[in-house]
This record gives sequence, structure tokens and C-alpha cells, in this order.
Amino acid sequence: MRTASRWAHALETFGSYYRPSGAAPHLLESAVNDSSLRGATFVIVHGGWPRVDETLALLARPNVYADVSMLDVILSPTELAGVLRRWLGEYPDKVLFGSEAFDGGAEQGWEQVAWVGATTARRALAIALTGMLRDGEIDRERAEMLARMVLRENAIAAYGLGGR
Repeated sequence: MRTASRWAHALETFGSYYRPSGAAPHLLESAVNDSSLRGATFVIVHGGWPRVDETLALLARPNVYADVSMLDVILSPTELAGVLRRWLGEYPDKVLFGSEAFDGGAEQGWEQVAWVGATTARRALAIALTGMLRDGEIDRERAEMLARMVLRENAIAAYGLGGR
């Protein structure tokens, strides 16, 4: 049973709001390896951008997940598809959709950001899964399953939303 959740807020963008040196996913290594935190779930928010390979390495831990929030706002569908394909190829049960629906002020409300994030994420997921299908890595049934996992099932598992 998971006892707690931790979110690692990592994103190297938006000027002086974040310290890039402190946003490196590998800095979480000691926490995710700490035996006293094995019951905690860690979600690397924003996928650890731009250090997505560090995130991929951490996904090997049983209690670590990554979401694509904000990546689906700042990256093109093709760029995000490359990230998704690498992560899905290794740890398909660890990848979470996130819209990053924040209020950007008078010029860009949360509903606009949510629409962009959801549309980009769905397009990127389609590109990644189509490539995996085309290259014979998965079949159509597996592609449909992976889409459900990313868009819904993995979040239910990561956040313990299954109920009982």
C-alpha cells in the first residue's frame, strides 16, 4: 500500500521562475532509492524536461512515474512523440498524461492551455504508437491498450484512484 505521493517539479523554462540546476531528475535518485520512502509514489512532473533521458532511467524504479504536462504545451506533437516512444518502449506503465491546464492570464485562460495540451498529447501519442505499429514493435491491440494506459489507467495506478 502506498503511503504518500511526492511530485518532483522539473522544467527548465519560463525564465527565472525555476532554477535549472535544481530541476534535474537525477537529483531525486537518493529519495527514490531511500528504503523509508518505498511506499511513496514519485511523479516527475513535466517529464523532467529537457533531461528526459534522466527521467527514463528513474522510471526503472517501481515507485516512479512521469507525466507529460507542460511538454504537451511547449513541444510540437512530433517532438513529444519522440519522448513518448522512448518511454513507452521501456516503461509503458509509468507514463502519465497531464494537460498543464493553468491560467495564463487575460490572454490565455486555463481552458485554452488545457485544449492545447490535450490536443498535442493525443497527436503525439498517435504519432508514437503509429511508429511503433509500423516498425512491428506492437500490434493494434497493444497500441490501443497503451493509449488507454497513458491517458487513464497509469494515473489510476500511480495516484491510487482504483478505490476499494
